[in-house]
Amino acid sequence: MSAVPVQMPRWGLTAEDATVVEWLVGEGDEVREGEVLLTVETDKATGEVEAPANGRLTRVLVAEGQTVRPGDVLAEIEDS
Repeated sequence: MSAVPVQMPRWGLTAEDATVVEWLVGEGDEVREGEVLLTVETDKATGEVEAPANGRLTRVLVAEGQTVRPGDVLAEIEDS
């Protein structure tokens, strides 16, 4: 098994900071590829970050209210 990073995606052509609004799953939860893990908000929009793989969410690295940038690792999933 290996850890798969959950990264903040890039939306649009400009790199924008975003704030983590809410985690919809917690550490230890089983997740499916494509499942929404958290919501984030930029100055222009609210978006969802999806799981890149099936497995268990083993580490949440960014708390609600923290600011992130495209490419930042938000969490890790242990693939099954």
